[in-house]
Amino acid sequence: MDILILSIFTIVVILSFMEDYMQSWQKVLILMTIGIALIAIATFKPMSTTDARTYEYYFYDNDNLIVELATEPTYIHLSRLILSFGGEVVVLFFIYALIAIPLKFTALWRTAPYIFTAMIVYIGIYYPLQDVVQIRCGVASGFLLWALVPLNKRQYLKAIMLTIIATLFHYSSLAFIPILLVGNIKITRYWKYLLGVTIPICLALYLVNIGAVSLIPESVIEGKLDLYKETSERGGWEEYVPYKQIPFLAEFTLLYIFLYFYDTIEKHCKYAPIIVKILVFEMACMIVFAEIPVLGARLHELFGIFNVIAYTCCMYCIKPKYVVRIGLALFCLIFYFIQMNTHPYFG
Repeated sequence: MDILILSIFTIVVILSFMEDYMQSWQKVLILMTIGIALIAIATFKPMSTTDARTYEYYFYDNDNLIVELATEPTYIHLSRLILSFGGEVVVLFFIYALIAIPLKFTALWRTAPYIFTAMIVYIGIYYPLQDVVQIRCGVASGFLLWALVPLNKRQYLKAIMLTIIATLFHYSSLAFIPILLVGNIKITRYWKYLLGVTIPICLALYLVNIGAVSLIPESVIEGKLDLYKETSERGGWEEYVPYKQIPFLAEFTLLYIFLYFYDTIEKHCKYAPIIVKILVFEMACMIVFAEIPVLGARLHELFGIFNVIAYTCCMYCIKPKYVVRIGLALFCLIFYFIQMNTHPYFG
């Protein structure tokens, strides 16, 4: 599976250097071909893949009360429907991949400035994590990515509906509500200051052991916190320190590049005000929920899909363009190998 993903990744890197000279119809045909390949990989992944066995257990034991607590209604009802027709868990993998991957492709086509450069980041980081491993999160992040479009146009009802749909696939999508409230507010000088100091403040609070977990009413998410705590205790998260994680370090750098060149980026990317707020929000989640690492990491990774656009926006502020493409390709390649060897989800 890794060989197939890395082969597609290599093809996308090559295509990124050619995309300025390609016509739209050529890009669409290539993207459709890549999409079909990615759906096939996500569908027929080895059952040894992390989380695959868990999803198989949830699929066949969907009447178990613990399973119903741990999973969203869409997963439960889809499992029951597929089983009623004699289907197996691979059918469920196919349905999730068939929803998630086209959703992200079409959303990135509309929002990312350079589609194949965006694919470098998506395939190198978020496809293996979300669409192969965390399949519920993969579908949810696709709907949230689409919510970016109506939110930018102040079509709040559409954005809310997409967020609700995302929540039916992954409860953590409820955390998108703050973005719905402030996402498209124009970034003024004072907003830049606020965004610039938020992460250092969160880090300071973390270092003095002040977190947000104790502020969440248990009734809001019932037994989910207990499940996350149990997963953290037995999932190899004992040494988890947010600011030592590679994604955090990369995004910390990206944030200040984004803020420094914000005026330039905003001229080319109309989604910049929302993207930069999400970038700060996901990093803050990683820190303030560090008491339960699985929860902080899940929220961070759910909203990480928006980083595909954020990283691609570096094309507007770093010249020449090929430097950005080479840099992103090397970063994603290194990140891919490190994740596969050290991340608890891939262990």
